[in-house]
Amino acid sequence: MKAVCHFPSNSKLISSLISLSMLCACVPTTPHWDQQFGDVVRQAQSQQIINPQAGGDAPVNGIDGSVARESIGRYRSSFREPPPAPAPLTVGTGR
Repeated sequence: MKAVCHFPSNSKLISSLISLSMLCACVPTTPHWDQQFGDVVRQAQSQQIINPQAGGDAPVNGIDGSVARESIGRYRSSFREPPPAPAPLTVGTGR
């Protein structure tokens, strides 16, 4: 007995390839991506926190009130009285 191989015609082959590719387009490809959405942002935020218990009831260690008041006063006055602009010919000369 002789074995006969039947190959599909070109139109059947093309239509089956098109239908297979259309079927693959319906498969969701992002469930893994959706599960991890935002993880990098949350990781970056957590790495930027120096002290998670900051703002608690512990006393503040730092400068005293009078020094803080003076530094804030100098900071605010720097916006009222900006430093003088240098002369245009001396820019970049090191003077």
